[in-house]
Amino acid sequence: MASLTPYTGTLGIRLAKHLLRRATFNISKDRINEFSTYTPAQAIAKLSIIPDKNLVQPIHYTNDKLSEPAPWIDDDAIYGPIQPDNGSGNNLLRHYVLGWWLDEARRDTSYRSKMTYFLFTDFTASNQTLNGNFGSYYDYLRLLEFHSLGDWKELVFQMTINPVMLLYLNNNQNTNANPNENYARELLELFTIGKGAQAGVGDYTNYTESDVEEAARVLTGWKFYWYNILNNPTLDRHRNTNGAENGNFPCGYAVSSQHDFGRKEFSHRFDNYVIEAWDTSGKTDAEKKARIEEELREFIDLILSKEETAKFICRKLYRFFVGRNISAEIESDVIVPLAVIFRTNYNLQDTIDALLASKHFYDKDDSDATDEIIGGLVKSPLDLVMQTLTLTDFPVPDPITNGLYHYKNFYYWQIILGILVPASQNVFDPPSVAGFPPNYEHPDYDKFWFNSATIIPRYNFTDLLLNPNKVKVDYYATTFIEDNVSDPYDPTKVVSELVDIMFPEEIDTDRLNYFLNDILLEGGETTPAMWADEWNTYKNSGNRAGVESVLKPLFRALIWSQEYQNN
Repeated sequence: MASLTPYTGTLGIRLAKHLLRRATFNISKDRINEFSTYTPAQAIAKLSIIPDKNLVQPIHYTNDKLSEPAPWIDDDAIYGPIQPDNGSGNNLLRHYVLGWWLDEARRDTSYRSKMTYFLFTDFTASNQTLNGNFGSYYDYLRLLEFHSLGDWKELVFQMTINPVMLLYLNNNQNTNANPNENYARELLELFTIGKGAQAGVGDYTNYTESDVEEAARVLTGWKFYWYNILNNPTLDRHRNTNGAENGNFPCGYAVSSQHDFGRKEFSHRFDNYVIEAWDTSGKTDAEKKARIEEELREFIDLILSKEETAKFICRKLYRFFVGRNISAEIESDVIVPLAVIFRTNYNLQDTIDALLASKHFYDKDDSDATDEIIGGLVKSPLDLVMQTLTLTDFPVPDPITNGLYHYKNFYYWQIILGILVPASQNVFDPPSVAGFPPNYEHPDYDKFWFNSATIIPRYNFTDLLLNPNKVKVDYYATTFIEDNVSDPYDPTKVVSELVDIMFPEEIDTDRLNYFLNDILLEGGETTPAMWADEWNTYKNSGNRAGVESVLKPLFRALIWSQEYQNN
């Protein structure tokens, strides 16, 4: 029986791996061992400790225009004032923002970055949006991060007036004279309550076409300031912000002359709720703008008053963190009580904590603890890349001392364009406002990540890591062995200990022997004694060539394996 009841036992290695893989991008042998001693409550308390960032924003490297590294977007406490001439334009800055986010997520020992990316899959907006508006996507990502463990209700409001979202779904064009329904439709269909089954002409169970029309009227009159430091370096990027309580991020503003202050009546799906007309006679512009915000917040309250909204978001959380299949039992025993927790105050941290602490998350709510959850999701390309970088302690080029290779070569050219794009996860540029198909496409969901088109770039990733000509750093399979195996002289321990930290579940003897005998011992051409001698030669001489030539195929085989490709 599926259960949201908290699991109170000690995690152990198997469940510690499971929690870290699902809740973070950062997994290592040391973290697995540490978390194995915790109960879920203790582990979640640890994951809730938010570490300081390495860099609070992308920092441009020294070049012919800069004698010192400098910030692009905002003045920086460490690297000084913003330098308007430190790049070739906003498109290059966008590449740096993506690399910055990926590197900070790689370093993040909490669950904040994973929750931030979850919220991106809910409030999707392409990084190509507002490419000419300097730093706008940086602000969009920071807004998601700011609310990733906080108030989702407030996030709905803040995302509605975010400049990237205003342009992405055309709500900046939505006026009383020319209504635009694009954002109103997606706010209902994708971001909050969901359509539901078709119940009739223009009736989708959870809302109707007339509700979209009325919502668009509520949303009229929002604009944003265009900011381009290259064209106007004196313009204040923060002249309209959302307040300290919401991060002080640049946001949109209301234009009272373009808002529809008339009566809005919603359908029976919202209990025929009415937002009353408001008489603007004698009102100041400040009062009119305050009314526009009040209407928007009233409409958001209306959406969130429906139980289905909380259940819709909790199903998304479930499929992102737990599993693709939501049976009638899981719906009634996990989703419904989780939605009750969510509706209490729409606090995301309370909700995700309850899910990650539950017996169901650890597959402890039935008699077969190996049948559903553990290793039951296909790794997204992003998970595959980030978790491999942290598991191998890969020496990513430093963003300050080696900034050109860090941002432009490693993250943008090699990781984003070389792996994530061909693997169908152009990390912040999904194919549509619905996001990436594995996040929403019934019934396969995460299985979409692994197919004939994506398998090659997923496999190419292992060779990329061991190619210093491409990644511009030296990394060796021998380093991975030395860092993670207690006795590298023993080939059985090499294989068994690597499998133990890399795979979700134990593997049977035949599978273990395949990696040991067929791969590491080269189908019998190498004996355990010969391996020990080879390793001893390497340790005495420092010459890696012999052991590296054998370990590379093992490194490749382990990462290519179906066990490692699952989360």
